[in-house]
Amino acid sequence: MELIALVLLVQGGGGLINNLAGGSKSWFVLNYVEMPDALRITAYAVMVVLGLLLVVRRFGWDWLKN
Repeated sequence: MELIALVLLVQGGGGLINNLAGGSKSWFVLNYVEMPDALRITAYAVMVVLGLLLVVRRFGWDWLKN
């Protein structure tokens, strides 16, 4: 479960930063899927949220606050 959360956070966060900074096609997975840029950015944001939800579900809110 932690591995999935980590992958979602890294792919989502990195891809979001990469796309907002106008970066090139890098190793972020959604950069290789044909879709409009707005949808790609939204999908990366959803990946970050899902990763955070998995972390909170596993460790609880107190872990996230510390």
